Amino acid sequence: MTTPLIVWTLAASIYAAFLLWYLPLWRRVSPDEIRRVVAAALAEGLAPERVRELQRFLEEDRGDSFVMVNLLKLQEPMAEARRAMAVYERRFIGRLLRLAGFPLFAGRAAMSLNIEQWGIEADGWDAAALVRYRCRRDLARMVLESLQGDTRDFKHAALARTFAFPVSPILGSAAPCAVVGLVLALAAALTQIFAS
Repeated sequence: MTTPLIVWTLAASIYAAFLLWYLPLWRRVSPDEIRRVVAAALAEGLAPERVRELQRFLEEDRGDSFVMVNLLKLQEPMAEARRAMAVYERRFIGRLLRLAGFPLFAGRAAMSLNIEQWGIEADGWDAAALVRYRCRRDLARMVLESLQGDTRDFKHAALARTFAFPVSPILGSAAPCAVVGLVLALAAALTQIFAS
């Protein structure tokens, strides 16, 4: 094979592997997985109405990706909570990355009171994060690991309270695919130029 053909075949293969990892193809949550998540959540003592809502969310799986919006309030003393949070984040994000999920944004609160809130008393958040999930099946797996695995103790040691809900992206969901494709195309073109 000629050098350009090898370079572009390799780039196309890498991109295909990325898409197979990144896209939620053939990954809908099964009824058995839903039953296990519901049983684990109820056994953990989650409020029944929240468990029913999680069950509904999983049952209405359309096979698409989504973003989890998280607000976090750390335990006191803050230094110990940050250490526990660091361990939790390392373990959680490591598992999430294997499932093509990742933090889109994370940051600390710039002020202690909310600028605006209607109908809810919820001041005093310490941090916020947006986390991309490839599909609802991956969320089911992460919930089971969080409830039954070794990350739970660190999460409880770190957080005094949390607020999380999923959102379906309207804009920007195809951006990573385009960026990875363009980077691979650029790398292949530069490799072909310098190899000539």
